[in-house]
Amino acid sequence: MSATPTERERCIARLQNECREIAPNQRVVVDDFKPEYAEGIARLYYTIYGSGFAIDYVYNPDQIREANAGPDLYQVVARTEGGDIVGLMSLFRVSSGKGIMESGGWMVHPDYRQGTLAFRLAKHIIALARETVQLNVLFGQSVTDHLATQKLAKKNGTASLAFEVEAMPPRTEQGGQRISLVDDFFLFRDSPHAVYLPEPYEAFLRQLYVLSGTTRQYLAGAAPTGATAATIVHMDAASLARGEVTAIGTDLGAFVERMEAAHPRQHVYQLHLPLSDPGLPSAVFAARERGYRFGGLMPLWTDRDVLLMQKVAGTPDFSRPLILTDEVRQLVDYIRNDMQA
Repeated sequence: MSATPTERERCIARLQNECREIAPNQRVVVDDFKPEYAEGIARLYYTIYGSGFAIDYVYNPDQIREANAGPDLYQVVARTEGGDIVGLMSLFRVSSGKGIMESGGWMVHPDYRQGTLAFRLAKHIIALARETVQLNVLFGQSVTDHLATQKLAKKNGTASLAFEVEAMPPRTEQGGQRISLVDDFFLFRDSPHAVYLPEPYEAFLRQLYVLSGTTRQYLAGAAPTGATAATIVHMDAASLARGEVTAIGTDLGAFVERMEAAHPRQHVYQLHLPLSDPGLPSAVFAARERGYRFGGLMPLWTDRDVLLMQKVAGTPDFSRPLILTDEVRQLVDYIRNDMQA
């Protein structure tokens, strides 16, 4: 007796059965999401990813409409004169900060990848983030197995402030090579506050702050008190566990050990440490004792700044990532030297 198809399977089967061709070389308009675009968005996901995309709702037009009701997802589309959806880009929540969202989910139909459509989508999403959603910061990630997303970030004037070593699992066709990510930030509105820079990284963090365009007061740290407040995010498919610390206590080192014991043998462990906490220098010392090294600056990540630290299994091959700019190359060199020290 066969099992009853899941909702995901029913949606994918319908898209397969109702597959249709999109005429090339049509005039294309970039537009904010409207409920009537949901069917075309589902078709675009199926065209590009087949049945393999990890998130179920993208194949279901009703759930796409529900997700776009906000406030955690906003999408923009590229729409042909015939009404077909041939491009998509999204804003979505990635942290507890109310003033920051990530831009991603960038897709263009194979027949429409020549020309400037990808840049038009990015320009529209930046305007949406700044003017409609009224964000303080737009966050994005660029892969390093090709240069297309780095070129898009560079063209739009983002600041590359963090580098996540081997944070993404390998693509199927790449023979087991993991992918590092460049973290890019587009600052619309600053929120000045005091930060506590750790001695090993103070000079370089000051350089990143200049690059970010933010204004900060630099203060000396103090010994932490009380207990650490933190949550653990585990991404099994990526072999990554991250401790997101909101308050630094005397037991920060013990928290790190608990995280690693709860999720053993991950390829990557990360820490998000609050730079606005006076205990930050002490936390960096405790993290370094346990093998964590510099990852970068994440401005206004929680509406206050965060320091990324990371620990990677084995010896990362820093010759593999494709790097577009001198700015990112300097960041990668700094991280490599810190890991090898």
